[in-house]
Amino acid sequence: MIRIRNLEVQAGAFRLRLGDLTLSDGEYLVILGPTGAGKTVLLETIAGLRHPLVGHIWFDAEEVTYRPPEKRRAGFVYQDYVLFPHMTVERNIAFGASPSAARTRVPHLAALLGIEGLLPRHPPGLSGGEQQRVALARALAIDPRVLLLDEPLSALDGETRRELRTELRRIQRELCTTVLHVTHDLDEALALGDRLAVLVDGEMRQVGSPTDIVRHPADTDVARLVGSTNLLPAVAAVGRDGGLRLTLEGGIELLGPETLPPALQGPLGVPPPLRHKPPSALGIPVTAVIRPEEIEIEISKRGSAGDIYPCSEHNVLHGTVRDISVRSVYASVGVEVPPRVVVHALRPHLEQSQVEIGSRVRLRFPRSAVWICRGAGVKRTRE
Repeated sequence: MIRIRNLEVQAGAFRLRLGDLTLSDGEYLVILGPTGAGKTVLLETIAGLRHPLVGHIWFDAEEVTYRPPEKRRAGFVYQDYVLFPHMTVERNIAFGASPSAARTRVPHLAALLGIEGLLPRHPPGLSGGEQQRVALARALAIDPRVLLLDEPLSALDGETRRELRTELRRIQRELCTTVLHVTHDLDEALALGDRLAVLVDGEMRQVGSPTDIVRHPADTDVARLVGSTNLLPAVAAVGRDGGLRLTLEGGIELLGPETLPPALQGPLGVPPPLRHKPPSALGIPVTAVIRPEEIEIEISKRGSAGDIYPCSEHNVLHGTVRDISVRSVYASVGVEVPPRVVVHALRPHLEQSQVEIGSRVRLRFPRSAVWICRGAGVKRTRE
């Protein structure tokens, strides 16, 4: 088990602050964050390449906060692999392992990663995917207590990246290795992580299952990182039916979740669920978060911009398509209601429904698809 507690690390003008983070034995934890969030600083601190100002790091029952890197047995794979060009692949993998361990682990890992034929070759003649496998084998050769991966797939093409994602997960499960993997790629994080942690501006904003974080982001920064395109400023109130109602800019109303989100439990002072609660015009500024893939889109048969036809379970809006951006398997459709709402629709569905720029469309989504974050959702970035 790896445990981090009350950690603060200074790197130039940047400071990383973590409260409490634990990795269980054999867990694959992915840290998702934008460039400059402090992901590499965290890995280097765990590896012993940086010393914290305050805080503690334990590997099992042993505190390693100020132990040198070679005493920690932490395997580290940087995104540029850092292989030794003058050494063969076999010698690269064996580097850091004891001679006796290398004799058994090098051939075993080479077979596990499918690189037996590369052992006599040198890194400059290898493809990016082959170099990544060699770097991974070298990190695993020391039988690490934790494997630290610093965006190891970012330099690869799409097909190789998808292939190696599968390989990473297979190898981790086979070896039962504890892995801490950092990335800015959401697909990578969702494909690999048993749990997901979101790091923004040197702070751990949320830790949980990938599904929970995607569906229930803690704040607007997290919502953006996990692909929630629709972050709509609103005012929250409890309606006459006891359910949460949201008023968007322009007066549009939405039905919100039936269970009170954490963002509003304090201000309302009442526990969930909302049913049978008295009506209240709260006037609490919030951000309504609606994932674009949860919205159905079709050609509108009636209604005008801004019309809403709420029922007990769904919101229905009408608007006009202003832009369409086609991706590999889906299209991103911008609809002016107002406000502007983005929908992700599978390309075949969009083609069959004959939705195009200028089309009047009907948008339908369940009230359970609406999540609430406090505040207006001002975007914060770090270069």
